[in-house]
Amino acid sequence: MILRRTIEYKITPLSLIWKGNDLKDWVGNGRVFNLNGEIEGVSHGRQYKFDAAIQSDNEVYTVVYEKFGTKGVLLKNGEVLREINRSYYLADVYEYPIAFIKIEEEYAIVHCPDEYNIIEVDNVETGVRITNTSNRKEPADYFHSRFRVNDANTKLLNTGWVWHPMDIIELFDLKMSLNDNDLFDNPTSIAEVNMVDVCSAEFLSNDLIVISLFKNSKKPKHEVGLFSIEMDKFIKKVDVGFQLGTLVPIDENYVIDLYEHPKLIDLNTGEVKQRFEDINSGNQTSSIKSDNLVPLAFDKGNQRLAIGNGNKIELLEFEKTV
Repeated sequence: MILRRTIEYKITPLSLIWKGNDLKDWVGNGRVFNLNGEIEGVSHGRQYKFDAAIQSDNEVYTVVYEKFGTKGVLLKNGEVLREINRSYYLADVYEYPIAFIKIEEEYAIVHCPDEYNIIEVDNVETGVRITNTSNRKEPADYFHSRFRVNDANTKLLNTGWVWHPMDIIELFDLKMSLNDNDLFDNPTSIAEVNMVDVCSAEFLSNDLIVISLFKNSKKPKHEVGLFSIEMDKFIKKVDVGFQLGTLVPIDENYVIDLYEHPKLIDLNTGEVKQRFEDINSGNQTSSIKSDNLVPLAFDKGNQRLAIGNGNKIELLEFEKTV
């Protein structure tokens, strides 16, 4: 089951990233929200129009960016390394594509700095481009977004969209794509989700992906499933009968869905085991812009989720006793 704890603060967190047992707000100038209700660091407002942040797994590098804009800043231990940008084309419509990856012992960012449909990889420290655009063929007409990388740094997910619009999922083998950059322009499709909108996709493990799907037909279908890359198929998939949004994978049996409010869903039956209807967890159903976004941070190692609600942080911790 999920245990809930509500923590009140004097100010509102603008972004959340776990740092040990604390929560860092990089949009709010790097201040720290302790779980005892105290705040460390400066308390004045947001930097520029930034409203989101991601961090490398070694906690050295951070990108602070505008989720539905073109501007970002790359930080090292809180100090500016350089500014980054993405293509302006429809940037106000869908989420900024950005992720950290590790190549041997060095970190890089995966993003779309020049064209909305061309993925590039840059060394974090030097800014040197690792990909080679000049030799690449015509890229597919995808709006890349919501990049996710597995723990082994072997696979990259893109859950963006294509025009009309339709939400998609694409899978990249990072080693192969870094050796042959054309593979970034023509990724592997997951055949079982063709002609179905993908609401969200998150890695549970290096092999397993939790995916939420929407099929718009005479009888709309809302499904959540567990997909194996190695087996190239869903090993579980259930119809839940309600709109799904951003997912937080817990294990092979449970996932938290965050559309409007947190719900703990049984991946074997589709049954909702717990609801927290008084917690606002946003209404995002894809990479395309929604009107209710809230700060979120999941601590995978400790299976706990932090949700910013005004001057409160709602802490949901999963215990395997369901």
